[in-house]
Amino acid sequence: MPGTTFAPEDIGWIDFETKGPVDLKEVGAYGYAMRATPIICAYAIGDAPATTFTAYREGECISLVDLPLDFVKHLARVVAGTAVWAAWNAGFDRAIWNHACDALPEMAPRHFIDVMAQAVASGLPPDLAMAAKFSGSTHKVASGRELIKLFCLPTSTATPSSHPAEWHQFRHVYAPGDIEAMRSVFKRTMQLPLAEWREYWAMEAINDRGVAVDLKLAGNAAVLAGEDRAAANAEIKRLTGGVVNTVDQVAVMSRWLLDRLPAEGRAIMTKREEEVDEEGNVTKPAKHALTRARVERLIVEVAAQIKHPNIIADYADELRGVLRVLQIRLYGGSKTPAKFSKLLSQHVDGVLYGQYVFNGAPQTGRASSRGVQVHNLARSALEYEHEAIEALLRCCSHAELAALGDDSPVSRKLSLLIRPTFVPEGDNVFVWSDWSQIEARVLPWLADYLAGAKARVQLFSAVDVDPRLPDLYTVTAAKLSGVAVDKVDKSMRQRGKVAELALGFCGGVGALQAMAAGYGLHFTDKEARRVVDDWRAANPWVMTFAQDLMGAVRMALENPRTAFKVGRLWLRFYGDYLGGTLRIRLPSGRCLNYRRLRMAMLDVLDEDDKPTGRQTLEMVFERGYGRVKAWPGLFVENVTQATAADFLRGTLVRLEKDFFDWAPTRLHTHDEILLEVDAGWATHAASRLSEVMQQGFDWSEGLPIMSEETVAYYYTKNEEGHGL
Repeated sequence: MPGTTFAPEDIGWIDFETKGPVDLKEVGAYGYAMRATPIICAYAIGDAPATTFTAYREGECISLVDLPLDFVKHLARVVAGTAVWAAWNAGFDRAIWNHACDALPEMAPRHFIDVMAQAVASGLPPDLAMAAKFSGSTHKVASGRELIKLFCLPTSTATPSSHPAEWHQFRHVYAPGDIEAMRSVFKRTMQLPLAEWREYWAMEAINDRGVAVDLKLAGNAAVLAGEDRAAANAEIKRLTGGVVNTVDQVAVMSRWLLDRLPAEGRAIMTKREEEVDEEGNVTKPAKHALTRARVERLIVEVAAQIKHPNIIADYADELRGVLRVLQIRLYGGSKTPAKFSKLLSQHVDGVLYGQYVFNGAPQTGRASSRGVQVHNLARSALEYEHEAIEALLRCCSHAELAALGDDSPVSRKLSLLIRPTFVPEGDNVFVWSDWSQIEARVLPWLADYLAGAKARVQLFSAVDVDPRLPDLYTVTAAKLSGVAVDKVDKSMRQRGKVAELALGFCGGVGALQAMAAGYGLHFTDKEARRVVDDWRAANPWVMTFAQDLMGAVRMALENPRTAFKVGRLWLRFYGDYLGGTLRIRLPSGRCLNYRRLRMAMLDVLDEDDKPTGRQTLEMVFERGYGRVKAWPGLFVENVTQATAADFLRGTLVRLEKDFFDWAPTRLHTHDEILLEVDAGWATHAASRLSEVMQQGFDWSEGLPIMSEETVAYYYTKNEEGHGL
C-alpha cells in the first residue's frame, strides 16, 4: 500500500468554530468568511493533544497576538514549506483564516491539505461524524449540534459570559474532539500522494480566483424566474381545465396525462403493469412515474405522434396541449432558474468563488460543484441568445421574454441563459478548450489489448490527422443504418452519436432511450433493442472488457493482496483496509477504492421497492453513506471517467504553473477548461491552451487526444457568440 506523504510531525491539525450574521449555505464559504467571526480555534501539532485558543477579548476576531507559541512555530514551518495544516473541508478553514482573522499571514492552497478529500477517496462520507463512524475512528462529540445552535448561528445570542458551562463544553470538549476525530480518520485512510495534493492545490487556487458574473443580467433573470413560477402554474391550470393547479401536483398531472396519452406514452409512464387474478379482479394496481427522464421521453414521443401523417386533426390539437403540459412540467418544475438567485447571494463584489469540490465524485475522483453548480449548466443554447441577453439587460417583462424567439417555456429560456452570465472582467475575453470525445477515446485505450478496441483507438488517431475522414459517430451510424459512410446524413450521425454515448458503459434499451430523449430523438422499444443488439455485435470488445474486468474483481476478492491486470489497469484487494477494499490502479498511478467490497445476500425487491421474501447473492460495496451493487458496467464507467479526470487534474496543475499570471483558469468542467486573458493575447492563448490540452502525460502514451478552442466575450455554447 502507499507510504507516508506527510510525516505526523509535519502536520498541524486545525478547525475553526465561527459565528456569522448570515447562513453559510446561502452565501457560500467565501461570502460567509467575509462576515464571520472566528470564536474558537482548535488545533494540534503532530501527535500532541488537541487544544484550543480564542481571541484575547471576547467577541473580537482572532489575531496574531492570540496565537500560542507551538502554533506560531508550526506556522513558521508551513510558510517555509516544510509542514502543512490539515483540516476537514479545508477550503472553509483557509477562507476563515484569510478573511475572518486579523493580521495573520495569508495561507495559500499549498499550505493546507484536506482530510475530507482523502477520506472520500477511500469511499467514506464527506461528513466527519459519519466518516469517523464508518472507519472505526475516534468519534465526534455528540453534543456539538446543540452547542453550535447556541453559539454559532445568526440567531444565536449566547456568549461565553452568559453560558459559561456550555461554553466550557464547547471549547474544551467539543472543539478538540473534532481535531481528534479528524486526525483519527486521516490515520485510518491511505494518504494521498503528493501528485494528488498538487492537483488539489491547483483546484483550490481556481476556487480562490473565482469568476466574474454579470450582476445586472442575473438580477433581472432572477426576478423573471420568480414571476415564471406563478405564470407556469397559471398556464398549466388553464391547459388542464383546472384539474392541475401547479407544476408540483405530480399525481394529479399523471392521471390527467394517462387519460390523453397514446398507448406508447402510457407505456413510458408505467413503472409497473396492473396485475389481475383469474376472475379479472385487480390484485395490484398499475404504478406510474413522471420522473425527469420519463418526461423527456414523453416529450419526444408526443412530438413524434403529432407529426404522424395519419393523425386526426382534433387529436393532434389535444396532443399539442399535452405536449405543452409536459414541457411546463419539465422546465417549470426545474430548479435551474433559481441558480440566478444563488449567483446573487454568493457573489463577493461581482465575483463567484469556491465553486469546486476536489474528489467530489467519490468513485472516480472527478470534481463536483457546489453553490451554483457550474457542472450542471445546460450544454445547448438559444438560437436567439444575443437578443435574449439584450432583453434581460433592458429589464424586459415576463411576457416580452415569453414572446421572444420560439414558444418554449420561459423557464427553459432562463436555464439556457445562466452560462452567459459568466463574464470576463474589464476588457478581457474568455478562451476555453474542450477535449473531443475524451471518454470515447479513453475507454478503448484502456482495453486496447483487444483487437476491436485497438481499431477504435486507431480510428481516432486517423481522424485527428485528417479531419476529412469519417469520425466515430459517422462510422457507427453507417453500421447501424446499413449504409456506406458517405451516405450518412446529419440525422443518421446523430443517432450514431446517441448510441455511442449511451452504450459504451454496457447500457441497454433504457439507457439508449433516455440518452436519445435528451437529444430530441425517438426510439421505439423495438428500434432501441435493434440498435443495442447491432451496436454490441459491432463492438464485442466492450462487453469482453467489462467481463474481464468483473472477472478480475472476483479473482482479487478471492485472492487478497494478489495483483490482477486487465488492459492498462491493475486490481488488488486489501482485506484489512476499511473492512475490505478493492483498489483499481489507473494508468496515472491513482487508485480507485471500493470500500467493504464483498458478496452479500440481498433482498429481492418488487416494483414498490419492498422485500419479496426472496434473496439473491450479489457483489456490493459501500460508498459514502450507502451500499452500491457492483456490476460490470459500473466498473467500466468508473475507470473511464476517472482516467479522463486524471487528464483534467494534471492539465489544471500545468496551467496553474505556467498560465496563472497572464491567462488564469476561471472555470472547468469534466472535459473543458476556461481561461481569462487580455483580448490582445486571445489568439496566442488559444494556441498555447491547445498545446497543453493535447500534450498528454508520461502515462498516456498511445492515447489520441484532440481539443477544440473557443474565444468569446462571455461563456456560451452559441457558436454565433464565439470569436472577437
